[in-house]
Amino acid sequence: MKIGFYGGVGEVTGSRHLLEAEGLRVLLDCGLFQGHRAEAIAKNKRTPFDPKTLDAVLLSHAHVDHCGNLPLLVKNGFTGSIHCTDATRDISQVMLLDSAHLQEHDAEFFNKIHARAGDPERIEPLYGEEDAKACLGFFRSQPYETWVPLSDKVRFRFHNAGHVLGSAMIEVEVKTAKGVRRVFFTGDLGRRKSLLMAPPAVPKNVDYLLIESTYGDRDHDPIDRVESIMRTVIDRAVAEKGKILIPSFALERTQEIIFILEKMIRHRQIPAIPIYVDSPMAVNITEIFRRHLDGFSFSPEFKDYAAKVGDPFDFKAIRYVRSVDESQALNSKEGPMIILSASGMCEGGRILHHLRNNLDKDATTILMVGYQAEGTLGRRLQEGARKVRIFGMEHAVWARVETLQTFSAHADQADLMWFMKSLTPRPRTIFLVHGDPSDRAALTARLKTEGITRVECPEYGDSFELA
Repeated sequence: MKIGFYGGVGEVTGSRHLLEAEGLRVLLDCGLFQGHRAEAIAKNKRTPFDPKTLDAVLLSHAHVDHCGNLPLLVKNGFTGSIHCTDATRDISQVMLLDSAHLQEHDAEFFNKIHARAGDPERIEPLYGEEDAKACLGFFRSQPYETWVPLSDKVRFRFHNAGHVLGSAMIEVEVKTAKGVRRVFFTGDLGRRKSLLMAPPAVPKNVDYLLIESTYGDRDHDPIDRVESIMRTVIDRAVAEKGKILIPSFALERTQEIIFILEKMIRHRQIPAIPIYVDSPMAVNITEIFRRHLDGFSFSPEFKDYAAKVGDPFDFKAIRYVRSVDESQALNSKEGPMIILSASGMCEGGRILHHLRNNLDKDATTILMVGYQAEGTLGRRLQEGARKVRIFGMEHAVWARVETLQTFSAHADQADLMWFMKSLTPRPRTIFLVHGDPSDRAALTARLKTEGITRVECPEYGDSFELA
């Protein structure tokens, strides 16, 4: 039995880990790498194993950095089953089709503006919508807390991860000649206290733990500070008649922000300024949230609120934007207004068009509400770049850029430590994945202070024998 790491190690995108046990080859996640265009294309095309030899994919959740390369895997010959929860299957359908559409659209737009400038450079999408549709035929949904056999010696089950709707921690049990061994992959681990999600439960008898470390070097602002911070930003936009651009992940973050704004407007903490959700994917995912309001993932507190006030994602201040014409019309409208638009790291989608039309205005606020990976446009804006390139063209930055870590759906250092210290008995080995080098180093040092020393920080291509 061994585990190989082929993405999402030393970085927070492109999650992909290969477990080989008792004759089976099982891939844990198959995510899309996001970053500089040329680097991203090269990494996403690189597959260090033959997809035809894989027996199954176990998918933790539907964020594209965990599921976004599945169409390319199928395109390259994978014929096994892709196992996930029911909600993850529903959301993945939206995410993968949107990912394909965005790749096709962005490539077309990139090639067009470069052709106009006399530049021969061209790019091609990794996969198209037909590839995404073909991939969806391999999905198989499974319930939480139910063992699913992959062979007579290998089985798995999903546990609620508390990260996003449908997210799962994956437990794989293997019957070996030396006895039963359990490999546990957290995927993206949720927080103990969340706006929407129920907290993750701590498993028992884990031999090998793969755990994310996105925020291994810090703690989040308390969740109850969200409203006061949002009020300050909105009051300033109202006074300056400015626009608030929120590059928001279509899954979870958009719905969290809608929920907070709905409560604040309901309680008259902020004026009912126009709020636009300008992402067909976010609109479609919000519909899925509505269908799963009584589902396993949501916290009791959120369920109680929804039972009392009705659907919190449907209120008059929200305008759901679907068409391109409606989206383009927002650029000529005057503020104040809030525009939530994908993608969360500013690497594609309609947010790029809103940025290129508003970065040069000092009344604009760009509000970062999620993790910005190294190399992304979101990270460059967050770090104070005064000039950035969008679709290959340079733009001056006069807008304010602010960051709210409060909204993160990832466990912070305190949550991660709580989870690992609660494991009984302690795992034989802990593998820290899904974190930048500094995050993993900080978490490793913190673990050592607690006497937890059997920790590995794998790099791309590393493989470990599991006894």
